Amino acid sequence: MAKATNGPKRDWFRLKAMVVATGFACMLLGAWGRAYWLQVVQGPELARKAMAQQWTSERVSGKRGAIVDRNGALLATSVSVASVSARPNEVEDPARAAAQLAKVLGVPAEVLRRQLTSDRKFVWLARAISDAQAQAVRELGLSGVFLENESARQYPQGVVAGQLLGFVDVDGKGIEGIERSFDAVLRPSEAKFTVQRDAQGKRLGPTPADLKALDGQPVQLTIDVQVQVAAEEALERAVRTSQAKSGMCMVVEVNTGEILAWANYPFFNPNGRGKNRSDWKNRLAVDIFEPGSTMKPFVVAAALEERVCAPSTTYFCENGQWSVAGKRIKDTHAYGTLPVNKILRYSSNIGAAKIGLDLGGARLRKYLDALGIGKPTGLPLPGEAAGLVKPLSSWRKVEQANISFGQGIGVTMPQMMQAYLTLAREGERIPLRLVRDGGNASAAPVRVFSHETARTVLKMLAEVVEEDGTGSLARIQGVRVGGKTGTAQKASARGGYGTEYLASFFAILPMDRPQYVIGMVVDAPRTSHYGGVVVAPAVRNVGVRLLTLAGMLQPAEDSKLLAEAAALQRSVATAEVVKVSGKVEAPAKPKGEEPARGTPATVVPDVRGLTVREALEVLVPYGVSLSVAGSGAVVERQMPSAGGPWPEGKEVRLWLARGPGDG
Repeated sequence: MAKATNGPKRDWFRLKAMVVATGFACMLLGAWGRAYWLQVVQGPELARKAMAQQWTSERVSGKRGAIVDRNGALLATSVSVASVSARPNEVEDPARAAAQLAKVLGVPAEVLRRQLTSDRKFVWLARAISDAQAQAVRELGLSGVFLENESARQYPQGVVAGQLLGFVDVDGKGIEGIERSFDAVLRPSEAKFTVQRDAQGKRLGPTPADLKALDGQPVQLTIDVQVQVAAEEALERAVRTSQAKSGMCMVVEVNTGEILAWANYPFFNPNGRGKNRSDWKNRLAVDIFEPGSTMKPFVVAAALEERVCAPSTTYFCENGQWSVAGKRIKDTHAYGTLPVNKILRYSSNIGAAKIGLDLGGARLRKYLDALGIGKPTGLPLPGEAAGLVKPLSSWRKVEQANISFGQGIGVTMPQMMQAYLTLAREGERIPLRLVRDGGNASAAPVRVFSHETARTVLKMLAEVVEEDGTGSLARIQGVRVGGKTGTAQKASARGGYGTEYLASFFAILPMDRPQYVIGMVVDAPRTSHYGGVVVAPAVRNVGVRLLTLAGMLQPAEDSKLLAEAAALQRSVATAEVVKVSGKVEAPAKPKGEEPARGTPATVVPDVRGLTVREALEVLVPYGVSLSVAGSGAVVERQMPSAGGPWPEGKEVRLWLARGPGDG
């Protein structure tokens, strides 16, 4: 029998509503509590952190000033690159971040971890990274790690004038060359800005106008890139074909004293300087060398100025050997009596020594000082050498004689160029200039020689090239060229003179109205030691390019080059070859040059890529039997091949292809 339920039914709705209401009340109370905690208790600290993330004070730098040539061509400029920085206190997981960054940046993870856990507020992790690396860092999205825009130095011309330009360190400070000398001008300014960053850490400000005002000032050099390239190409060929150690070349404009080319070889690329400091060496500024016979024109000029002699005055040159205070002076030819002009033309050491002794030590030293020999020229370059001239009180008779033909005295290339510039300007010395605005351009000219004396010596220098002198290989068809060769024996580290030489040539052109001075020195050539053989043709090539660029000369035609080649071939055919122990030594030394002492070549040199004239100048000293095929200007093939042994009879055949017509 069923049990009856007569009691009232229980209302669960009210209970459920109360539970839900209580839950909502607890949640709301918790939210209010959390809001109170964040806004009231932690509010000030969180606001400070937010401001630190979004706003910060930074020192901002502009771009380093550009270096340009006389025509505005860029030699050095600054470009924007990405660098990686970090704020260690904002990095959430330093170990993980270091591991990820190490794969991208190529930096050891442990090194990065130490940086990311340091107590510093700001650290650099990597500077000047590639675009691909920057994108990879951006994709990692690591907290506290940022990409910064920086300026990096680039040299658009590569090796062109590399040692002259120098380079900067990672912070943009000039370390060598023009970059160092003009660091205060080129260096950008810095300013402190309060900037805002977005969620990705990208800086919002300062404005481009603000940054532009911080940029460094540009520096414009007197260098002409086209002339610089011509000088470097000719210098490289001269050094390589003569198997020399190094070389240097300068070109100066006569009217202004402005340096158009400043070439060092081996070359140096400041875009990737490496660790070998010898590559950075600016030989033109710091190397001191004995000038050899290139000093003789100034001794003659001083003697003419002091009326010690006249161009027609004769000196007995002792048939090639003469003793001064027990020291023997030699000429390469047994000259008898020569007038002053032929002493210079044939480069007689004995004749020059006698002129110098007649002039006397005091007057000789006076003119060396007036020419600037023995003191820096004042060019804005770090470490410019002063040269080496002994005190007059230590000059004995033999020192006076030696200095008269360029031994026992140390000079720099700029000093010699300034001296030849003085002759080209008819006796007036002006300072060399390397920067278009500023420098020592305001220095007053100094009269060293009279117009008459300078013109007389210039006429003698023209005879050196245009007559039967030592510089005949510097001739340029249709242009009168003057100059002086030099073949100076190098001092030995053990004392006295060794077996190596410096070959040099200084040219003035055109002689009718001098516009340019070109100087080149080649250190320790092996195939031939003579300045007239190794250097004069290279200077000629610079002169041809220079005059062509100036619109004063038309480019040489293939027919003219081949005519010159035929003339040189005839000189090969008539050269006397002296055989010693089955090896061939170089014959036909130019008049007045020092005798060669080099080891006879046992392998065939490489003349491919050279012009006809340059190839023949390399081969002439070996006494080859030569034939030429083709109608071009540049050697395309040769037989026998370079590096192989000489064939019996030393027969060489060249095949020509068309190339630049610069001789």
